[in-house]
Amino acid sequence: MKFAERDWTPKWAMKLGIQFHLAGLSLSNTVSLLECLGVERSRKAVHDWVQKADLQPTDGRSPNHVALDETVIRISSQQY
Repeated sequence: MKFAERDWTPKWAMKLGIQFHLAGLSLSNTVSLLECLGVERSRKAVHDWVQKADLQPTDGRSPNHVALDETVIRISSQQY
């Protein structure tokens, strides 16, 4: 009986994928960049890596970094 070998993702690729996504890239864009580096994974796989990394601050603590996107909101006449 032949068993399928598990296709392991290199740790460097997982770390890079997590960093790309936490830096604000969408899952699709993160997957596209990884593909350029020769690592083909699904959006679900990258999402799972981010969830398993559990990089949220512990209760009562503030994060050291905040990720922002280009969204502009208007409050009264001011744009933020």
